Amino acid sequence: MVLSANPINTHLGHITVAVVTGTPGPPVTHVPLGADAGLTRYDVSYANATDLHAVNKERFLGRRGLCSKDELAHVESLVRVYLEL
Repeated sequence: MVLSANPINTHLGHITVAVVTGTPGPPVTHVPLGADAGLTRYDVSYANATDLHAVNKERFLGRRGLCSKDELAHVESLVRVYLEL
């Protein structure tokens, strides 16, 4: 899941992401992503708010899905807690 802002992404060589996994974790770290997100790799997908990475933009070939605003806000709140922001 891309976390960094699009206007900033255009100027940087890397994009900040949270890993999406098929493994459920504790609700304080993992946000379930609904079927509407369009993700198909796992039966149920989860964004892990504690598994953050900077990934080279060249690795991104296209969008795989799109989470809801509520899901993104939930991940954002968990990242803030995790990083004590």
